[in-house]
Amino acid sequence: MVLFTITAKFNANTGNKAKVKIVGGVNLQKLKLVGYAISLNGITIDEQAEIAAPAAAGRFSGHILPNQVIVNLDVVGTSQIHNATSRKTNGTLQTSPPVENTNPYSTGIPLPIGDTLKTIQFGMSGIEFDIGKTIHNEIIVEALKYDDEGGLIPMPTGTPLKVKADGTVETGGGAAAANKFGSTTIQMITLYFNYDFNSYF
Repeated sequence: MVLFTITAKFNANTGNKAKVKIVGGVNLQKLKLVGYAISLNGITIDEQAEIAAPAAAGRFSGHILPNQVIVNLDVVGTSQIHNATSRKTNGTLQTSPPVENTNPYSTGIPLPIGDTLKTIQFGMSGIEFDIGKTIHNEIIVEALKYDDEGGLIPMPTGTPLKVKADGTVETGGGAAAANKFGSTTIQMITLYFNYDFNSYF
């Protein structure tokens, strides 16, 4: 077995797509996903303290985390992953009915996120992808998430903001005290694979 890792870093310039360079050729028949790590950016400790400073603001109420990141890899065939999803809604999940025939379709790898900005998961088995080619140059990694209406959207990148519970920013005077949460943006994804050794190049 050979360890093969893909580490994609994201920022405001790359957006939610990163090109990962691989040096030399890797001859792959099958890739087995054995673990992953996801790092999210959140607002700083100083910003969290600023939220609690005004008497009316109360306390920092935590970062708003997606429940999973959907990762598209251009080396994995789209016929190998199918994610069944619920219908989208017209607005918030609490008040809007589902809309017929609006289930977002995805062929990316769904990676659950824990309750902190850093998620690390190992000991996975049974997830295997047929590759059947040599990777010589670049791999494109795309990060997506589901929004509050059930739609599939790009993971945000760049600088996180102080926001309300619904992820929007309140402006003006005392209204800004409602920004008790921190938004999150994608910083890095590392995927850990095993594959069977085939030959030297």
